[in-house]
Amino acid sequence: MDPRWQTYDRPELLEAVSTPLAGGRREVLLAVDGVHCGACVRGVERALAGVASDVRVNLASRTVEFVFAPQAVPLSEAIERLDRAGYRPQVLAQDQAVQAGQRERRAALARVGVAVICAMQVMMLAWPEYFDVIDPGVSQLLRWTQWLLATPAVFYSGWPFLAAAWRSLRDRSLGMDVPVAASILIAYFASAWRVMAGEGALYFDAATMFVMLLGTGRYLEGRSRALAGERLRLLAGRRALTAVRIEDGEPRNVPLIALQAGDVVRVAPGEALPADGQLLDAAADLDEALLSGESHPVRHLRDARLLAGSLNVGARAIDLKVSNAGNATRLAAITRLLQEAQRDKPPAQLLADRIAGRFVLAVLLLALAATAWWWPRDPEQALNVLLAVLVVSCPCALSLAMPAVYAAASSRLAAAGVLLAHPSALARLPHLSHALFDKTGTLTEASLRLVAVRPLAELGDAEALAIAAALEQPLQHPIARALVAAAGRVAPATEVELDPQGGVLGKVAGQGYWLGAPERLGLVAEGQPASADAANTWVALAREGRALALFGLAAQPRPDAAAALAALRQEGVSLQLASGDSEAAVRQLARQLGIAEAQWRQTPEQKLTSLRALQQQGAVVMAVGDGINDAPLLAAADIGIAMPGGAALAQARADVILTGDSLAGLRLLRQVAAQAARRVRENLGWALGYNLVMLPLAFSGALTPWLAALGMSISSLLVVANALRVAPPAPQKTSGRSPPTNEAAVPATGIASCKSSTC
Repeated sequence: MDPRWQTYDRPELLEAVSTPLAGGRREVLLAVDGVHCGACVRGVERALAGVASDVRVNLASRTVEFVFAPQAVPLSEAIERLDRAGYRPQVLAQDQAVQAGQRERRAALARVGVAVICAMQVMMLAWPEYFDVIDPGVSQLLRWTQWLLATPAVFYSGWPFLAAAWRSLRDRSLGMDVPVAASILIAYFASAWRVMAGEGALYFDAATMFVMLLGTGRYLEGRSRALAGERLRLLAGRRALTAVRIEDGEPRNVPLIALQAGDVVRVAPGEALPADGQLLDAAADLDEALLSGESHPVRHLRDARLLAGSLNVGARAIDLKVSNAGNATRLAAITRLLQEAQRDKPPAQLLADRIAGRFVLAVLLLALAATAWWWPRDPEQALNVLLAVLVVSCPCALSLAMPAVYAAASSRLAAAGVLLAHPSALARLPHLSHALFDKTGTLTEASLRLVAVRPLAELGDAEALAIAAALEQPLQHPIARALVAAAGRVAPATEVELDPQGGVLGKVAGQGYWLGAPERLGLVAEGQPASADAANTWVALAREGRALALFGLAAQPRPDAAAALAALRQEGVSLQLASGDSEAAVRQLARQLGIAEAQWRQTPEQKLTSLRALQQQGAVVMAVGDGINDAPLLAAADIGIAMPGGAALAQARADVILTGDSLAGLRLLRQVAAQAARRVRENLGWALGYNLVMLPLAFSGALTPWLAALGMSISSLLVVANALRVAPPAPQKTSGRSPPTNEAAVPATGIASCKSSTC
């Protein structure tokens, strides 16, 4: 057993890198290198057979997720099996995985660099022989020099292809790397034999050029995947792995897995609740946006049921009596929904490999048939025809047709703040018919803003705001941040504490004040300012029971939301809004942005049901969200897009992550996807047309090996050059008009119709 992997069997490290399941089983997510096609996926599954269950390999992100039982089979054995099979596993929860990924990319870049240098030198030395313009003695020197230069390119730079081909043959499957490796090795060894024989055409240039082109394409593709992987690993590394449990009146840090029903845990301000449970304090303010979509902090009183993942935004620590921990929490239920959605996703990314697999078999059979036909007539010509058929039909252009385009598209998008985690999503985007949006943190800004100050007594706007901000300054919830930000520098309040009945109490300049919901002061009757806009969050400032001022806060729509949605609408995409927020807030935002269908108070299950219903009708759906509650939706959608400030779980399952805090990337994504689709069609058409023309010529002996190598190189270069043409179109001037905001734009659809005056 390799000692590198045995370290993961230590209990404390096992807790950190895997998730507990029922029955003592655990689930782990690994990165696996060397997975390029469907044959590689089957190789990973075979390597884990007998030691893991529920194995799910993601070809696009090069990850494998599986369940194992530590009591029966240690994690180290599963990891070592993958390592022996040649897939170099990395545990995603560890910082070492980030460093290992960086080392792997540096090594891949070094391989590409060696291939480029060698290929250029070999081509420079090979061309004089084609025209027989040099002295025979000098020619022989150049031939030996070509052999010398081609050796590191083939066996160092080309080693990933050779190793992958060996794995495919060992597993009795035909992957894309089998003809790749066959053509490289036949061209190399046939050329080496002819160098020693002192006569015959050489194919070192073909072998080195092939390694250079395919290696560069794979490096670019792998680099775009690595960018997504690093970001997700860093986000995952920020999750807390312990909780503070009260034992004999003393706080003690314990692993999350150690929590049981009946335990009492303490949650400090700004921390997330580690389990579902019952509130033991008089009151608590929780930010539940990532779980329910609720945009405002929720006040809970004693004995209320609280959910794991909620954030304590109050001024003091709270105590919680655990009712559900581990796999029984609401957060775990959302995760199970996520896994189900991920499992049901169609494996569209395997289609190209299935086509290429049949093509590979056809090429190998054709090469053998050509050799058998020519051998009785002319053995030397038979070898030339064999090499010509393998080299000319080598699926370089075919294998580069899609990866090169996706790598170019990923690079263009990343420069604009759009991270393409799963390049296969680009193929589905041109067929997009529906877009399903979350509200809080997606179409609106994540933070609240002060939108109205209404004095009710002798205080002015600025003085009332300064007092309210002083009371809220020690707190962490969005309302507090909005008031403090609006007021600027404020004098600190004293004796600040939470009111068990709701609100916050404190003294400013020696006088006692209260800030909280206006309902406590009777300011919700018809005609009062607090009911003027039900979509806003209203708080009241009072002294000795007398209302002094009202403050209205709201999550503002993103500045670019209207333009982004208008662009999608103009392209014929049907827009829908599904949020866990209140009816009034959702209706108002739908009217402001011209969204025709609005749904509110949506649970993750209801969002997923709505998505499934659209897909069953043949719709291609894009889902955009940011919360943990949106993760199942993003995984099940045809294209899942996560916002940059959202939950790591949502980002881990999204196809696209908007790294810039803007929705403008949605239109850019559609434009680049349309261009990528055209480039893929052009590349595939060229690759297939090229083979249909060149294969008969090679089979007939009319095409010499060196011409075949030249044709293959030109074909591959054209494919790569065409892929690099993927670029965002020039920006167009817009009219600047807002989307329609009349009530007719929001018909009676979804859960309920949007007909009231507050819509």
